[in-house]
Amino acid sequence: MQIVFDHVTKKFDEGSIGLEKVSFEVQKGEFVFVIGKSGAGKSTLLRLLTKQMNATSGNIYVDDQSLGRLKRKEVPYFRRKFGIMDKETGLLDYMDLYHNVELALIATEQPEAARGAKVLKALSVMGLRGKEDYLPVEVSIGERARAMLARAIVTNPSILVLDEPTANLDPGLAWDIMSLVERINRAGITVIMVSHSEDLVNVMHKRVLTLVSGALVSDAKKSGYDFKAMDVFTHRKVMRRRYGSDYDILEPVDKKSFLGSR
Repeated sequence: MQIVFDHVTKKFDEGSIGLEKVSFEVQKGEFVFVIGKSGAGKSTLLRLLTKQMNATSGNIYVDDQSLGRLKRKEVPYFRRKFGIMDKETGLLDYMDLYHNVELALIATEQPEAARGAKVLKALSVMGLRGKEDYLPVEVSIGERARAMLARAIVTNPSILVLDEPTANLDPGLAWDIMSLVERINRAGITVIMVSHSEDLVNVMHKRVLTLVSGALVSDAKKSGYDFKAMDVFTHRKVMRRRYGSDYDILEPVDKKSFLGSR
């Protein structure tokens, strides 16, 4: 297995729980969606996987390497396995697309002589050849998203980690991005993607991990967006298992707003 989570728990200093005893395995080349409501632990899972934070207990393995045993000086080299695209790390406004993509190669200490060809290839794959000298403000929102994806793949990672890559995109642009991601996955790169988009998850029909309050409540292959696994009853079950049967999680609540709009 390329990725293994073995009873992984993450507790934060203030006492909140990001993940609780989460276990799953991912084979090389799989495409896996991670879904759940806000605060379910999706981003925590990604940050644990990429060693941006450490688990409180349990074990995480990537390519048979235990993350808990990594020395601090080894972490930057470990992270070279990943291409990362997330909501918080956008393009730098004062750099053109070429130099925004090149940043990933500089961060991974790629030889300067080889960087140019790699940047132009990544931009070409994303349909951005000819736009390398444009600033982010000079291209469309869809082209900015593709430039961020180019930056994620330019280092030739073995695992692509995507945190809401289609956020703020209209359906047409979102499908453009997903078509590119699927093309990358078909080339053998493992994809772990957080998404709130019911339509994307349903149509892509990939493996889906569903998180509720830090607990993994469903792991389904060739599946869709699982609202049933995220309903109020599952939430109550998770909280009662965590805090005991006397924990009163069911307060008066509008069911429609709790479950979310479909």
